[in-house]
Amino acid sequence: MNRVIIVIVFIFMALTQFSCKKSELETISGNTAPPDTSIEIDVYEDYVNRTYILVLGREPDSSEFNDAVSLLKNGLLDSPSRYAFLDEVFSSPDYPWRQFNKNRIELLNNIDTADITIQIFIFSFFLADSTYQAFWPGLQIEVDRLEEIQAASHEYANGIINIRQLQSKMINNYFYDQINMGSDNFVISSFQHFLDRNPTLDEQSNGVSMVNGNNAILFLRAGASRDDYLSILFDSDDYFEGAVIRIYKDYLLRSPSSIEMSVAALKYRNTLDFESVQKDILATDEFAGVD
Repeated sequence: MNRVIIVIVFIFMALTQFSCKKSELETISGNTAPPDTSIEIDVYEDYVNRTYILVLGREPDSSEFNDAVSLLKNGLLDSPSRYAFLDEVFSSPDYPWRQFNKNRIELLNNIDTADITIQIFIFSFFLADSTYQAFWPGLQIEVDRLEEIQAASHEYANGIINIRQLQSKMINNYFYDQINMGSDNFVISSFQHFLDRNPTLDEQSNGVSMVNGNNAILFLRAGASRDDYLSILFDSDDYFEGAVIRIYKDYLLRSPSSIEMSVAALKYRNTLDFESVQKDILATDEFAGVD
């Protein structure tokens, strides 16, 4: 009897030790979990809305919004999907009108087409009155410059002129002269608007002299007229850098780094493709909100 009890106790102890034995976790090499590529839907939607507002000055309609979000989601918001989306936005007929109106508001204090038409009528009235014959040459110049502004919106929208030519016309007319009266103010304002800085004392002196019809040197180039001044200004390295600074401030709310400045300004100068530079910045991880 005692022998039976001993056997039972032995079996019980053996089973208890076996059941309490810890199992070891087997590790398989190379079995790393894949990265999480999921992106919150809010990121797609925010990217689409901000792009439309900045580029076209409006929110997307429901069809545009759904198509854009679908395109970006299918590409997981990668670079190709961003550029494909941006190509669609920039191809909108609203884009050139947005650029025209943006420059008109900033440079001409929101002067509209009716104001331009009325001013042309006034100048034309004097041109028809022989009493003002002595002023006819100057009046005709003013009419011609205003008519260029009238035509500029359609020329830009149809690709006949580029953004630099549009901006040049925007500051070469009667209304801009009235806002920035005198050659000194004209030079200062043009530097501030397009170079994002004030002119140096030498640049100011030479710029004013050139605008007033005298021989002068600006950015190592010679000129002797207002047209020469505009041509030199809008072909200077400083202009292309100023354009890049403006885009960065508009889209990313900051100034570009020295490397970002060099790359974008060089691309703009070499290609004269303002839209491409805009797209590059809008396609960054920083703007997309995934950096």
